[in-house]
Parts: sequence; C-alpha cells; structure tokens
Amino acid sequence: MLTLRRIAPWCFALALIVYLRPYTGIRHDATLYLAQALRLISPDIFNRDLFFVAGSQASFTLFPQLLALLLAHVEPGKAFMALTFVGRFLFYAASAWCVHVLFPPRWRWPALLALIVMPTGYGAFSMFSYAEPFLTARPIAEALCLLALAALVQGRMGWAIVGFALAGLLHPLQAIAAVLAALCWLVLGDRRWLWSLLLAVPVLVLAALKVGPLGGLLQVMDLEWRAMIDGVGDQVFLGAWALRDWCIVLADIYLLHLVAQHGGANTLFGRLAKALLLAMIVGLGLSYLLADVLRLILPVGLQLWRVLWLVHWLAAAAIPFLVWEQWQRGGRDWVGPLLVIAIAVIGASVPRSTLPWAVLGLIPLHMVWPLVAAKVSAPIRRLLLVGLVLALAVACFRYQLQIWAVYEMTGRNSEIIRQDVMIFAYPLLCGGTVALLVWGYQRSGEKGQALLGALSVLALLGALWLWDSRSPWTRAQESAHGTPVFAENIPRSAVVFWYASEASPRAAWMVLRRANYFSPQQLSGQMFNRQTALLGKQLNTQVEPVTLQAEICGVLANVQENPEPCRVSELGLRHLCTRHGELAPPDYFVLPYDQEKHVRGRWQVRHPGTGEVISTEYLYKCSDWVASEGEATP
Repeated sequence: MLTLRRIAPWCFALALIVYLRPYTGIRHDATLYLAQALRLISPDIFNRDLFFVAGSQASFTLFPQLLALLLAHVEPGKAFMALTFVGRFLFYAASAWCVHVLFPPRWRWPALLALIVMPTGYGAFSMFSYAEPFLTARPIAEALCLLALAALVQGRMGWAIVGFALAGLLHPLQAIAAVLAALCWLVLGDRRWLWSLLLAVPVLVLAALKVGPLGGLLQVMDLEWRAMIDGVGDQVFLGAWALRDWCIVLADIYLLHLVAQHGGANTLFGRLAKALLLAMIVGLGLSYLLADVLRLILPVGLQLWRVLWLVHWLAAAAIPFLVWEQWQRGGRDWVGPLLVIAIAVIGASVPRSTLPWAVLGLIPLHMVWPLVAAKVSAPIRRLLLVGLVLALAVACFRYQLQIWAVYEMTGRNSEIIRQDVMIFAYPLLCGGTVALLVWGYQRSGEKGQALLGALSVLALLGALWLWDSRSPWTRAQESAHGTPVFAENIPRSAVVFWYASEASPRAAWMVLRRANYFSPQQLSGQMFNRQTALLGKQLNTQVEPVTLQAEICGVLANVQENPEPCRVSELGLRHLCTRHGELAPPDYFVLPYDQEKHVRGRWQVRHPGTGEVISTEYLYKCSDWVASEGEATP
C-alpha cells in the first residue's frame, strides 16, 4: 500500500505525458532529420534532393550523424518511435530537476504538472513548441539547456558550460537562446559580466573576413530572396507575426512579470523570471533589428526570438504558484486567481484557437483590480466572476467546435485524429481535472491514496498502449521502408515527384529511398541558402499544374459520396515532364490516380490491421509522357 501511495504522483505524471501527446509517426521536422541521416548513408542518392542540392543546416548539428549510425542497423519507423519517447522522457525529467532546483518544495509537483498540462507552443502561427511529440534534436537539446540552467543558478558554472555545449552540438538555435538567458542571469547578479560582450569583437572580425557561417553576419539578404521566402518562412521575421501571436507572447510576459514581482528577489524562480524577461527583450530586439530591419543573413537564421521557449516554460511552471499567491493576497477573493487562470488559458498557444486577443482586456483588468477591489460591490464582483467563467467557457467551446470541424473533415476517423486527446488536451479541461485529482489525493486517507496509486498505474499502462497513434497510411509508409512496392526498378540516380495531400517528401524518402523532386517542406532551409529559395520557386512552377488539379480531385473526393474517378490532365503532366530551360523535370512521378496509360507500377496500400486497401499509388515515368509529343526527355 505504501508503494502504491508513493508511486501514484509519478505514474500519474508519466501517464499524462504519454497520453496528452501521442506518437503520430515521422512527420513535421522529423522528416527532415530522416533525410539528413539517409543522406549520410546514401549520399549518391540524396545529394540530388532539393533539400540538399544547395546545402542544408545539417552541418550545424551532430544529430544526423548519430541518427545515421542507428539507422544503419534499425528500421527508421522503430528507431524514430523509440527515440521520440526517449526525448520526451528526457525533457520532462530535466524539467522535473530544474523545477526541483528553482521552486520551493511546496510548489514542485504543481509546477511540474502545470508544465505537462499547459500547451507547449511559442512563437508565430502555432508552429513551434518545446517537447515536440516527434523526433528532432530539439527536445534533447532543450533538456540539456534546462539542466545547464539548473546548474547555473546553483553556481555550478562548469556543469552549466558542459550542458550548453552539448545542447549546442545537437541544436544550436535552442542552445543559443538558453545561453542568452544564462548571460542575462549572470549580468543581473554581477554587472562585471557585461565585459563578456567584448567577445563580439573577434566575432565581427571573423565575420568581416567571411570565415565560415560567420560571413553571413554582415551580409544582407537581398529583396528578391526576401520576397521568395515571403509567406513560407514568415515565422522568422517578427514583423510578419499576427496579432494573435503577439497576444500569446504578451500573456507569457505578464505571467513572468507577476513571477518576478511576487516570487521574491530571494527566490531562484523569481530571479530567473527577471533574467528571462531581460533575455526576451534582448532577443526580440536584436531579432527585429538585425533580421527584419537590416535583413542580415546569419541573424535571420539564428532566430534569437526562440528565447520565448524558456519564457513560456517558466510562465507555465509558475501558474499554480501565481494562482495561490493571488488567492492569498486578495483575501481569498476569486477574482484575482480567476483572472490569472483566464490569462494563462486563453493566452496559450492552442492550435485553431482564435481568442488569445482577449488577454488585451484581461491583463489591464488584472493590473487595476488590486487598486479597485475594495471599492467594488458584491453584486458587481459576482457579475465579474460570472463574466470570467463565461469567457473561459466560450474559449473552450470555440476550441471544441474547431476540433470537431477537423474531425468531420477526416470522416470521423479516429485512426487519423485522436479526438479524445484533442478534446481533453485543452488546458482548461485537463488542468481542471488534474487539479481535482491532486486535491482528492491530498484529502484522501492511506487507502484512498493507495487506490489512486493503483488507478494511476492502470492509467499509465493504458496511455502506453494507446501512445502509438500513427494513421494507417503512416504505418504503411514506415513499414514499407526499403521494400520494392512498385514493379519498376527505379535507378538510384532517379529523382521522383510523389504527390501527397499532406505536402511531405516522406513517401519518396522512406518508401522509395530516392531523392524527392519538390515538396514545400524541402524549403525549410531557404532562409539559410538563397539558392534553395530560388530553385524551390522554379520547381514549384514546374509541378503547380499537377498539384492544383490533384488538390481539386481531393476536394471533390471529400464532398462527394460516390466520387467519379479523378485524373490529372495530360497537358498538366506534359508540363511536369518537360524540360523548361535549364530546369530538368523529375524522372518519375507518383499519383494516387489511375491515368489509364503509361502506368509503370501500382502499390495497393493496405490497412496494417485489417488488410483493407486504403489507397492505390501509381508510378509513372516522365519520358513516357513527353516522347509521344516530340518533347525532349530528361
């Protein structure tokens, strides 16, 4: 019984970590890390890929080399799933230790649970988050940064340097943001650390001499290059962020301001809040000046605004402390705590949520409330409480409507979208449930706590059982790695255009293990290399007639009960397969449509569980479509 009582909090926390962010496969930036590792294994194939042809950011991290060593012996699907779990566990283990160092004992468990419950997004367009639910170098680098910060605030400078150095080897951008925060911590503690800014002098000298990547520190991104990444890479320019994005930033800033104000100058988390606020001012200011205004190439790539990941991390961890502090300071009045909850929940970076702008009213109200609270009558106070509850309810309801609309678009297919997770993951629902369970655990006797311990073990086992939530299509792709799904023997030197509705090059890279011709995701490095942006624009024009018609086919298939077989016009396919100037067409292309001629191979994609055919992919060779018209073959 004692064992069950002791493991209950740990099992419960781990169950939440696993359940709230299930594994959905090799997607998002994990796809890019896959390509970087495959290129090290088969350079003759992937050097032809758009992602690498003009250079990539892979040279700034050791992670692809480590991943390539593993993929030489383990299938990518299994390796990525295992490493994703390891990265997630390391991040929250490091978070637990950092919380242990920063917070008093009373607030350690509430802070850790708040970190698990709260959304992890920061920055523009809900694109970025810490502790990502897919494999990249970022979660591991972030874990190392948190350990380094914990060592720093404890005065262990040597260990802090080691932690930051290892993080920089894995993901320099996240590490640089953490180093900026560390420098601000040191400066606030001892102004003599400002002399370290003299290190900028040799950096500027090396930049003037154009040594390595430092050459981009003084080189300006020309207007044509800037225009080419407009709309695709806007997230790196603060001036392109939407009001919604800035409202989310404002919510984190205000929460950290409260931590710095009420946490106390003698508490580590209060002092760190001040350091992070200073680091945020420096990071955002330099990012806007050097990237948005001066358009310097290296600062555009460094993305110093990424310091927001630490700002959001501490703001999320401090929410329980702030709620309790407001409750105590307000004489057990609910208005102050409820305002903090509303700012934290409504101002969180929740995908498909359109209400973060509400913090523009909530924050000023919270600021003036201590000044006017004594003068507010009881009826007005009750009306204000009702208004806050309604605001939270409306935000939750709007989110649920958006989630349901997405679920409807997938045909209510729970194998594509885990609707239970999407509903429960909203911080108001999940946070409220967790708070009630924690309250119940604290109020229970020995038998009650043992019962909750047993339930937490069952919850963990259930979360682990459901954690692998890859869609059938994703499972089929990952299990088909390196197998000849088409009868045609595609040469290693071939470049393949594989149309996919999710606009990912994963199929060509993983299933065929061949260079992909074009996908928007391959342009992720265009802010680092002008040639990538230029070539991507040209290739997009090459494939556009096919992608537009294929997208129309997809829409018709979704809105019609019994859709007619859809095909891409021969004119569009000839455009794809014709050389335009120096731009060569792909050697092969794959479509989910039977064009009724020149079919080189068919792959019937079957559901991994039922064996039912869920899609048929058709392989075509470009030379078959241009030879009959007398066009030059690639």
